[in-house]
Amino acid sequence: MTNFSPVIRICAITFLFLMVVASSSAQDRRFQAGILLGFNASQITGDDLWGYRKAGLNLGFRINTIIQPRIDVSMDILYSQRGAQSSFSLDNSELLSRINLNYIEVPIIFHYKDWEIEVDKTSFFRMDFQAGLAYGRLFRGRAVNNPFEGQENLFNSNDVSWLIGAGYHSSAHHSFHFRYTSSINLLFNDQQALNVNSLRGFFLTLQYLYTF
Repeated sequence: MTNFSPVIRICAITFLFLMVVASSSAQDRRFQAGILLGFNASQITGDDLWGYRKAGLNLGFRINTIIQPRIDVSMDILYSQRGAQSSFSLDNSELLSRINLNYIEVPIIFHYKDWEIEVDKTSFFRMDFQAGLAYGRLFRGRAVNNPFEGQENLFNSNDVSWLIGAGYHSSAHHSFHFRYTSSINLLFNDQQALNVNSLRGFFLTLQYLYTF
């Protein structure tokens, strides 16, 4: 499954929005923009491939709105690689059983911050506790060496998930985040594929965030 037109539209809208936020942030610190770099460790229930063995990239941009001193709401635009794999490997060996899923992911996250400190006359919070929802748009999927090979056209193009996590801020600009995400809907379109009642995605994410 490959459809780049939604991806291009999302990236163009994100770029324009970032330019607006960056230009206004110098005047109003209520809004912040940042760059996210990280990776996923993912699995799928019901595919007989156990464990968080599928490694993938997780990177993109963040727009953050400060609601109160301790409360933020953020929106990310991410390229997110997910799926499942029979054993951990960074290559794509044809001998592995795997499902590769590439998404454009848009999480909306509620943040509660704690442990305020001041460094070099700049005040910020060390800890960041997170919960939210995310929408993912699948633009490429592939199954290899498993019963789902050849059924890629039945992968659900839309993914809705919930997430929880936490972050640690080493400074006002640098922070590290860990979160758990679970899909709410199923991987395949209803009543069209094998194991339709059990295939659901889960993944762990470790991210580095640089905030402008």
